[in-house]
Amino acid sequence: MSNTVMMTGPSDVCPGKGLGRGRGGGNSKGVSTTESEEEAGQLGKDSYRWTEGNDLSSLRSGLTNSNSQNPPPPSSTKQSSLRVGEDCMLYRCMECGEVLEQFSNDDLGMCIIILSTFVYRQPSLAAPLLPRMLKTVARVCGSEVFSWQYESSIHLPGSATSIGRQFLRCVLHQLAPNQIFNQIFNTHIEDHQRVQLFKTLAQALTDFNELNPSAPIHLLLENLNSRKVLPTNNLTHLLGNVATYMECVGGEASLGSMLSPALVPLFDTFLRKVLLCAPALDPASLRPIMRLLVAVMRIPGIAAHKNILDPVSKLLSHSIQNTPMEYQHLSDLCHLCTRIFSRERDKLLLPRLVVYELVQALKFKTSIPDTNLVLLVQLVVQDSGGTLGSNTVVGDLPRDLQDIHHLHNTCAAECMRSHLHDALEFIADVHTLTKVKSNCRTSVGLNEDTMGGLVKAGISQYLALEITRGNSRDNRAITKYLPWLNNPPTTVTQGPREFIDCVSHIRLLSWLLLGALTHTCLGGTSSSMACQPVPPEASCHIADHIQVILAGFAEQSKASVLHMSSLFHAFILCQLWTVYLEQSAGSPGSESFTSCLAILTDFWAKVTPGILQLVSHSKVLGEMVNLHFMSLMEALHECHSTVLARLLPLWAPVLYTHHIKLPGQLAVRLQACQNAAPPSDPTHPIPNPSTTATTPTLSSHSSSLLRWLHRLQFKMGQIELQSSAATQFYSV
Repeated sequence: MSNTVMMTGPSDVCPGKGLGRGRGGGNSKGVSTTESEEEAGQLGKDSYRWTEGNDLSSLRSGLTNSNSQNPPPPSSTKQSSLRVGEDCMLYRCMECGEVLEQFSNDDLGMCIIILSTFVYRQPSLAAPLLPRMLKTVARVCGSEVFSWQYESSIHLPGSATSIGRQFLRCVLHQLAPNQIFNQIFNTHIEDHQRVQLFKTLAQALTDFNELNPSAPIHLLLENLNSRKVLPTNNLTHLLGNVATYMECVGGEASLGSMLSPALVPLFDTFLRKVLLCAPALDPASLRPIMRLLVAVMRIPGIAAHKNILDPVSKLLSHSIQNTPMEYQHLSDLCHLCTRIFSRERDKLLLPRLVVYELVQALKFKTSIPDTNLVLLVQLVVQDSGGTLGSNTVVGDLPRDLQDIHHLHNTCAAECMRSHLHDALEFIADVHTLTKVKSNCRTSVGLNEDTMGGLVKAGISQYLALEITRGNSRDNRAITKYLPWLNNPPTTVTQGPREFIDCVSHIRLLSWLLLGALTHTCLGGTSSSMACQPVPPEASCHIADHIQVILAGFAEQSKASVLHMSSLFHAFILCQLWTVYLEQSAGSPGSESFTSCLAILTDFWAKVTPGILQLVSHSKVLGEMVNLHFMSLMEALHECHSTVLARLLPLWAPVLYTHHIKLPGQLAVRLQACQNAAPPSDPTHPIPNPSTTATTPTLSSHSSSLLRWLHRLQFKMGQIELQSSAATQFYSV
């Protein structure tokens, strides 16, 4: 047979042609029978070794002879042959003595048959070598001769693949009463070898009636459940191996129905035993539990065993509180629970648990790993129709997880609706970010400062989406959750308390608008719903809130740092409200665009006099307002705002109130805004090699707007951190 299979592993040894002990290994006629028998006995005594720990990677099998006197390898010997020890016997050609590294398909099949005969006749001698045999044969079974075989379940009769699978069936069936599956699942296997081994085992048992793919798990669980307490020293490897095998069985379309529903009661008992051992384990070693829970939820017929939800929910809660998780596992668990069970109490059990853990963390009643907190927020936001996108805490999510239009329903947003007031309190509290930063458990560096802002932005996006859904023609939701919006304070009866309340309202509005704009940028034009929590008709009330800040800042600014930051929040709200209305205005020339432009003109007509009055109060306040006003114009220029082009001739003289000539840096920044050219093509998409056909591509305008929002999110977070620290200091 001309086709060959590469066997380049330096320590893989199996019988084959040309077995020799040196160059010209076929010259063995001079060895007598007695000497041969003695040598074979010594060979068997020294060769077969079993390493403690049953570690596949540490097993050194093969034929070894410490007394062999091999000549040094010739200069033409390949480098791969030098990776073996000096006492190892190598396969050499009987003609030239070169090390053989390629074997035909027939040779491999014959080697597997010899191994099978050896195991059948001498199982006690073969036992120490079984882990190595299973791994090697599994690698042969996974190596196809022709490319079309990788996409087909058909195998050539008599090929090494077919023979190898028959070997696995016979060996496993023969040694199943001897608890071979306990040894396999308790063995530490490298990740790249684990998937190949268990996938091959699952495929080999598919059409084997005496031992179906469910039998290994069934026999293992029966043995483990018979014990009073599970052994914790090797439980991590056991959970990882069982989860991998279950994933391999469930990953094959033809194997999905092969999992027996009888496994569910066994897993119910087993998971309860694992739950008892979980507190004693290292949190990092609990990661395979989530994979195992997802695999268990995929077993056919699990809907008839709702009791399994009790240990699953408790293990999920323990993992959320202690172990960093993966978003895919969390999403799959909630989706499978809502899809499989029919009763509302059962189908919403896991989503309600996830939301409960999130709310407890937002109230700072529990402390969970910060990555888990971000994942919980991502789950709720994504189920509501938004996404956090890529961030510095959890890195880049896979593209299929960022696509908000092709995801499974998890019902997390529905369960979170009863906690909207808790979410509003989390956003409105100025001390939130300080508490989040102090509770960070795994973040280092800048993550400690960006963590709270990222969580706040995610909750704000969820609130914006839910308020948008609740709004109708009479804007019921915004009236319910923000009743003060339609009752702005007046500048006549203003005291310190009213001023602080106004600052709190402005800060809450800013976070809501930030969440709505983030959803608009990440969702793009393909978004199923326009996120507009605050109606444009509220523009006059927002202007009234800003006027209160501008009118009272000169007197109230010296009270505390929180009062001093009020001017920053007022200008931030002006930026966000302007960009928010322009993003929802529609195409130029339309009726909605004209209406929004008129609303913005009225808004700035009310706000600008307050800015002029504050600038004229004193030179110190004038310079402070100039810096904020200049930052506002730069932000509008970066967002390609049409308001800037219309009102820049009116705004520029404000900067000259106390100056005949502007300072150098301020003049340069103003000149840059005045000389800026309009964008050439704001709708031109930015090429991204990682995007797919189902993932919307951000335009250049959306990308620049998103970068500005991220910077603004960081600034707002830093100001709140400073205000919170100063408030706590002064209160002491």
